[in-house]
Amino acid sequence: MNITVCVGGNKTVSAARLGVKLAEYLQTQGHTVCVLAPKGKANVFTQVPLKEYITLTTTKKLAAMLTQNATDKVVSVMNLRACEAAELSGIPFIYVEYENFKEDKPAKNKKTLLQKATRVLVLGDSDKPLNKKTYGTNAVRVSAPAVWVEHYNYNKPACFKKENNILAVGPLAKESGLDTLLKTWARLAPAHKTWHLTLVGDGTQKATLNKFIVKNHLQDSTEIIPANSDVYSLLRNADIFAYPALNPACADVLLDAMASKLPCVACESAATTSLITNGVNGVIVNAGEEEPFTIALDDMMVNWGKRVGIAVEASKLKDKHPFETFVKAVVEVF
Repeated sequence: MNITVCVGGNKTVSAARLGVKLAEYLQTQGHTVCVLAPKGKANVFTQVPLKEYITLTTTKKLAAMLTQNATDKVVSVMNLRACEAAELSGIPFIYVEYENFKEDKPAKNKKTLLQKATRVLVLGDSDKPLNKKTYGTNAVRVSAPAVWVEHYNYNKPACFKKENNILAVGPLAKESGLDTLLKTWARLAPAHKTWHLTLVGDGTQKATLNKFIVKNHLQDSTEIIPANSDVYSLLRNADIFAYPALNPACADVLLDAMASKLPCVACESAATTSLITNGVNGVIVNAGEEEPFTIALDDMMVNWGKRVGIAVEASKLKDKHPFETFVKAVVEVF
Protein backbone atom coordinates (compact mmCIF):
# COMPACT_ATOMS: atom_id res chain seq x y z
CA MET A 1 0.00 0.00 0.00
CA ASN A 2 1.24 3.50 -0.87
CA ILE A 3 0.75 5.77 2.15
CA THR A 4 1.45 9.49 2.44
CA VAL A 5 1.85 10.84 5.98
CA CYS A 6 1.15 14.58 5.99
CA VAL A 7 2.43 16.57 8.95
CA GLY A 8 1.49 20.03 10.12
CA GLY A 9 0.92 21.74 13.47
CA ASN A 10 0.61 25.27 14.77
CA LYS A 11 2.94 27.82 16.34
CA THR A 12 3.30 25.79 19.54
CA VAL A 13 2.71 22.15 18.55
CA SER A 14 4.62 20.34 15.81
CA ALA A 15 3.52 17.07 14.24
CA ALA A 16 6.96 16.38 12.78
CA ARG A 17 8.34 13.80 15.20
CA LEU A 18 5.01 12.02 15.64
CA GLY A 19 4.34 11.89 11.90
CA VAL A 20 7.85 10.81 10.98
CA LYS A 21 7.95 8.06 13.58
CA LEU A 22 4.58 6.77 12.33
CA ALA A 23 5.90 6.83 8.75
CA GLU A 24 9.00 4.88 9.78
CA TYR A 25 6.87 2.22 11.46
CA LEU A 26 4.56 1.86 8.46
CA GLN A 27 7.61 1.47 6.25
CA THR A 28 8.87 -1.42 8.38
CA GLN A 29 5.52 -3.12 7.80
CA GLY A 30 6.17 -3.28 4.08
CA HIS A 31 4.22 -0.20 2.97
CA THR A 32 5.58 2.38 0.55
CA VAL A 33 5.59 5.56 2.61
CA CYS A 34 6.54 9.19 2.17
CA VAL A 35 6.21 12.23 4.40
CA LEU A 36 4.60 15.37 2.98
CA ALA A 37 5.03 18.64 4.89
CA PRO A 38 5.08 22.43 4.51
CA LYS A 39 8.62 23.57 3.80
CA GLY A 40 10.78 23.49 6.94
CA LYS A 41 8.12 21.83 9.12
CA ALA A 42 9.56 18.29 9.15
CA ASN A 43 13.21 18.88 9.94
CA VAL A 44 13.69 15.48 11.56
CA PHE A 45 16.31 12.99 10.43
CA THR A 46 14.65 10.02 8.76
CA GLN A 47 15.22 7.47 6.02
CA VAL A 48 11.61 7.89 4.85
CA PRO A 49 11.35 10.00 1.66
CA LEU A 50 10.33 13.60 2.47
CA LYS A 51 8.49 15.90 0.07
CA GLU A 52 7.92 19.56 0.92
CA TYR A 53 5.62 22.25 -0.41
CA ILE A 54 5.51 25.99 0.14
CA THR A 55 2.75 27.30 2.38
CA LEU A 56 1.13 29.17 -0.53
CA THR A 57 0.56 25.91 -2.44
CA THR A 58 -3.12 25.61 -3.34
CA THR A 59 -5.25 22.65 -2.27
CA LYS A 60 -5.56 21.68 -5.94
CA LYS A 61 -1.77 21.51 -6.37
CA LEU A 62 -1.43 19.58 -3.12
CA ALA A 63 -4.03 17.12 -4.38
CA ALA A 64 -2.00 16.75 -7.56
CA MET A 65 1.08 15.89 -5.48
CA LEU A 66 -0.85 13.10 -3.75
CA THR A 67 -2.08 11.76 -7.08
CA GLN A 68 1.38 11.99 -8.62
CA ASN A 69 2.70 9.97 -5.69
CA ALA A 70 0.08 7.26 -6.44
CA THR A 71 -1.19 7.60 -2.88
CA ASP A 72 -3.66 4.93 -1.71
CA LYS A 73 -4.16 6.29 1.83
CA VAL A 74 -3.41 9.58 3.58
CA VAL A 75 -2.66 9.96 7.28
CA SER A 76 -2.86 13.64 8.14
CA VAL A 77 -1.35 14.66 11.46
CA MET A 78 -2.64 18.13 12.32
CA ASN A 79 -2.72 19.17 8.67
CA LEU A 80 -6.25 20.05 7.52
CA ARG A 81 -4.99 21.24 4.12
CA ALA A 82 -3.84 17.69 3.46
CA CYS A 83 -7.32 16.43 4.37
CA GLU A 84 -8.83 18.86 1.86
CA ALA A 85 -6.39 17.67 -0.80
CA ALA A 86 -7.12 14.00 -0.09
CA GLU A 87 -10.88 14.61 -0.23
CA LEU A 88 -10.45 16.49 -3.52
CA SER A 89 -8.44 13.58 -4.94
CA GLY A 90 -10.88 10.95 -3.70
CA ILE A 91 -8.22 9.37 -1.47
CA PRO A 92 -9.35 7.92 1.89
CA PHE A 93 -7.77 9.79 4.79
CA ILE A 94 -7.27 9.52 8.54
CA TYR A 95 -6.95 12.71 10.57
CA VAL A 96 -4.96 12.94 13.81
CA GLU A 97 -4.72 15.83 16.29
CA TYR A 98 -4.09 16.49 19.95
CA GLU A 99 -7.22 17.24 21.94
CA ASN A 100 -7.69 21.01 22.33
CA PHE A 101 -5.38 21.65 19.37
CA LYS A 102 -6.07 25.02 17.74
CA GLU A 103 -5.06 25.89 14.20
CA ASP A 104 -3.18 29.16 13.68
CA LYS A 105 -5.94 30.11 11.26
CA PRO A 106 -9.26 28.41 12.17
CA ALA A 107 -10.66 26.32 9.32
CA LYS A 108 -14.31 27.14 8.71
CA ASN A 109 -14.98 23.78 7.07
CA LYS A 110 -13.27 21.63 9.72
CA LYS A 111 -16.40 19.88 11.00
CA THR A 112 -17.62 19.09 7.50
CA LEU A 113 -14.18 17.90 6.45
CA LEU A 114 -13.69 15.58 9.42
CA GLN A 115 -17.07 13.96 8.77
CA LYS A 116 -15.54 12.72 5.50
CA ALA A 117 -12.51 11.17 7.20
CA THR A 118 -12.30 7.39 7.42
CA ARG A 119 -11.34 7.86 11.07
CA VAL A 120 -10.44 10.79 13.34
CA LEU A 121 -7.95 10.01 16.12
CA VAL A 122 -7.97 12.51 18.98
CA LEU A 123 -4.85 12.26 21.14
CA GLY A 124 -5.62 12.88 24.79
CA ASP A 125 -6.18 11.39 28.22
CA SER A 126 -9.28 13.22 29.42
CA ASP A 127 -11.96 11.34 31.36
CA LYS A 128 -14.67 13.50 29.79
CA PRO A 129 -16.68 12.19 26.81
CA LEU A 130 -15.19 13.09 23.44
CA ASN A 131 -16.86 16.08 21.80
CA LYS A 132 -18.43 14.43 18.75
CA LYS A 133 -19.84 17.79 17.59
CA THR A 134 -16.29 19.00 17.03
CA TYR A 135 -14.63 15.82 15.77
CA GLY A 136 -17.50 13.93 14.16
CA THR A 137 -19.17 10.61 14.77
CA ASN A 138 -16.21 8.58 13.47
CA ALA A 139 -13.80 10.04 16.04
CA VAL A 140 -12.12 8.06 18.82
CA ARG A 141 -9.80 9.16 21.61
CA VAL A 142 -6.37 7.54 21.84
CA SER A 143 -3.88 8.07 24.65
CA ALA A 144 -1.36 10.77 23.70
CA PRO A 145 1.76 8.91 22.53
CA ALA A 146 5.26 9.72 23.73
CA VAL A 147 7.72 10.20 20.88
CA TRP A 148 11.03 9.70 22.61
CA VAL A 149 14.65 9.43 21.55
CA GLU A 150 17.28 7.00 22.76
CA HIS A 151 20.66 8.31 23.82
CA TYR A 152 24.11 7.23 22.79
CA ASN A 153 24.57 5.05 25.87
CA TYR A 154 21.27 3.26 26.35
CA ASN A 155 22.15 2.18 29.89
CA LYS A 156 22.70 5.67 31.29
CA PRO A 157 20.38 8.67 31.79
CA ALA A 158 20.61 11.65 29.47
CA CYS A 159 22.48 13.70 32.07
CA PHE A 160 25.41 11.26 32.28
CA LYS A 161 27.47 12.99 29.58
CA LYS A 162 30.29 15.53 29.52
CA GLU A 163 28.13 18.20 27.92
CA ASN A 164 25.92 20.36 30.13
CA ASN A 165 22.98 21.45 28.00
CA ILE A 166 19.66 22.99 29.01
CA LEU A 167 16.98 22.92 26.33
CA ALA A 168 13.72 24.89 26.09
CA VAL A 169 11.23 24.70 23.21
CA GLY A 170 8.34 27.03 22.46
CA PRO A 171 7.17 30.07 20.52
CA LEU A 172 9.06 33.26 21.30
CA ALA A 173 6.01 34.83 22.88
CA LYS A 174 4.92 35.84 26.38
CA GLU A 175 2.88 32.68 27.05
CA SER A 176 5.97 30.48 26.63
CA GLY A 177 7.69 32.06 29.62
CA LEU A 178 11.05 32.12 27.84
CA ASP A 179 11.63 35.71 28.95
CA THR A 180 11.39 34.53 32.57
CA LEU A 181 13.75 31.65 31.77
CA LEU A 182 16.33 34.09 30.36
CA LYS A 183 16.13 36.22 33.50
CA THR A 184 16.75 33.06 35.49
CA TRP A 185 19.67 32.18 33.24
CA ALA A 186 21.22 35.64 33.64
CA ARG A 187 21.46 34.92 37.37
CA LEU A 188 22.72 31.35 37.01
CA ALA A 189 25.11 31.49 34.05
CA PRO A 190 27.98 33.31 35.85
CA ALA A 191 28.09 30.54 38.47
CA HIS A 192 27.80 27.69 35.94
CA LYS A 193 30.50 28.31 33.34
CA THR A 194 30.26 24.84 31.81
CA TRP A 195 26.51 24.99 31.14
CA HIS A 196 24.76 26.11 27.98
CA LEU A 197 21.16 27.18 27.27
CA THR A 198 19.42 26.60 23.93
CA LEU A 199 16.05 28.16 23.13
CA VAL A 200 14.17 26.70 20.16
CA GLY A 201 11.43 28.80 18.58
CA ASP A 202 10.30 31.71 16.46
CA GLY A 203 8.05 34.63 17.28
CA THR A 204 7.56 38.30 17.94
CA GLN A 205 9.76 38.34 21.05
CA LYS A 206 12.91 37.15 19.27
CA ALA A 207 14.47 40.62 18.95
CA THR A 208 13.67 41.45 22.58
CA LEU A 209 15.17 38.19 23.83
CA ASN A 210 18.31 38.71 21.73
CA LYS A 211 18.74 42.20 23.16
CA PHE A 212 18.46 40.77 26.67
CA ILE A 213 21.13 38.18 25.85
CA VAL A 214 23.54 40.86 24.61
CA LYS A 215 22.79 43.28 27.48
CA ASN A 216 23.51 40.57 30.06
CA HIS A 217 26.61 39.21 28.27
CA LEU A 218 25.10 35.78 27.70
CA GLN A 219 26.20 35.33 24.08
CA ASP A 220 28.77 32.62 24.91
CA SER A 221 26.35 30.51 26.93
CA THR A 222 23.05 31.09 25.13
CA GLU A 223 21.64 30.63 21.65
CA ILE A 224 18.26 30.94 19.97
CA ILE A 225 17.67 28.63 17.02
CA PRO A 226 14.67 28.39 14.64
CA ALA A 227 11.54 26.40 15.46
CA ASN A 228 12.11 24.15 12.44
CA SER A 229 15.39 22.88 13.90
CA ASP A 230 15.76 19.16 14.53
CA VAL A 231 14.30 18.92 18.05
CA TYR A 232 14.72 15.14 17.82
CA SER A 233 18.52 15.53 17.88
CA LEU A 234 18.41 18.36 20.42
CA LEU A 235 16.53 16.17 22.89
CA ARG A 236 19.14 13.48 22.41
CA ASN A 237 21.92 15.89 23.38
CA ALA A 238 20.23 17.74 26.25
CA ASP A 239 20.83 17.23 29.98
CA ILE A 240 17.92 19.23 31.43
CA PHE A 241 14.64 20.28 29.82
CA ALA A 242 13.19 23.62 30.92
CA TYR A 243 9.47 24.17 30.33
CA PRO A 244 8.45 27.64 31.60
CA ALA A 245 5.22 27.79 29.55
CA LEU A 246 2.53 29.64 31.52
CA ASN A 247 -0.66 27.79 30.55
CA PRO A 248 -0.16 25.35 27.66
CA ALA A 249 -3.19 23.57 26.22
CA CYS A 250 -0.94 20.68 25.19
CA ALA A 251 2.43 19.68 26.68
CA ASP A 252 3.46 17.27 23.92
CA VAL A 253 7.09 18.40 23.84
CA LEU A 254 7.31 18.03 27.65
CA LEU A 255 6.00 14.47 27.36
CA ASP A 256 8.56 13.69 24.67
CA ALA A 257 11.38 15.21 26.74
CA MET A 258 10.45 13.22 29.84
CA ALA A 259 10.09 9.99 27.87
CA SER A 260 13.52 10.75 26.39
CA LYS A 261 14.95 10.36 29.91
CA LEU A 262 15.40 14.07 30.58
CA PRO A 263 14.94 15.67 34.02
CA CYS A 264 12.49 18.55 33.58
CA VAL A 265 11.73 21.79 35.41
CA ALA A 266 8.28 23.14 34.49
CA CYS A 267 5.79 25.81 35.51
CA GLU A 268 2.54 24.66 37.06
CA SER A 269 -0.41 24.17 34.70
CA ALA A 270 -3.06 21.55 34.05
CA ALA A 271 -0.96 20.13 31.21
CA THR A 272 2.22 19.80 33.29
CA THR A 273 0.63 18.42 36.44
CA SER A 274 -1.00 15.69 34.36
CA LEU A 275 2.51 14.43 33.52
CA ILE A 276 4.76 15.42 36.42
CA THR A 277 4.64 14.18 39.99
CA ASN A 278 6.57 16.96 41.68
CA GLY A 279 9.96 15.85 42.96
CA VAL A 280 9.57 12.34 41.57
CA ASN A 281 9.74 12.47 37.75
CA GLY A 282 10.21 16.23 37.40
CA VAL A 283 9.98 19.52 39.26
CA ILE A 284 7.02 21.91 39.14
CA VAL A 285 7.20 25.56 40.27
CA ASN A 286 4.71 28.42 40.39
CA ALA A 287 4.01 29.82 36.93
CA GLY A 288 5.42 33.18 35.91
CA GLU A 289 7.66 33.66 38.98
CA GLU A 290 11.38 34.04 38.42
CA GLU A 291 12.69 33.09 41.87
CA PRO A 292 11.16 29.57 42.17
CA PHE A 293 12.29 28.62 38.66
CA THR A 294 15.81 29.92 39.41
CA ILE A 295 16.08 27.88 42.61
CA ALA A 296 14.71 24.71 40.98
CA LEU A 297 16.94 24.94 37.91
CA ASP A 298 20.03 25.69 40.00
CA ASP A 299 19.31 22.69 42.21
CA MET A 300 18.89 20.46 39.17
CA MET A 301 22.18 21.68 37.68
CA VAL A 302 24.30 21.09 40.79
CA ASN A 303 22.63 17.92 42.04
CA TRP A 304 23.77 15.13 39.74
CA GLY A 305 22.12 12.41 41.79
CA LYS A 306 18.77 14.18 41.66
CA ARG A 307 19.03 14.55 37.89
CA VAL A 308 19.71 10.82 37.51
CA GLY A 309 16.79 9.76 39.72
CA ILE A 310 14.31 12.11 38.08
CA ALA A 311 15.52 11.19 34.59
CA VAL A 312 14.95 7.48 35.25
CA GLU A 313 11.45 8.07 36.67
CA ALA A 314 10.56 10.44 33.82
CA SER A 315 11.48 7.82 31.23
CA LYS A 316 8.73 5.54 32.59
CA LEU A 317 6.17 7.71 30.79
CA LYS A 318 7.00 5.64 27.71
CA ASP A 319 5.00 2.84 29.32
CA LYS A 320 2.05 5.06 30.31
CA HIS A 321 1.91 6.76 26.90
CA PRO A 322 2.93 3.96 24.51
CA PHE A 323 3.48 4.84 20.90
CA GLU A 324 2.32 1.35 19.96
CA THR A 325 -1.28 2.10 21.03
CA PHE A 326 -1.40 5.02 18.60
CA VAL A 327 0.10 2.94 15.81
CA LYS A 328 -2.43 0.18 16.39
CA ALA A 329 -5.30 2.66 16.11
CA VAL A 330 -3.96 3.82 12.72
CA VAL A 331 -3.22 0.35 11.36
CA GLU A 332 -6.65 -0.98 12.36
CA VAL A 333 -8.23 1.53 9.98
CA PHE A 334 -6.11 0.20 7.10
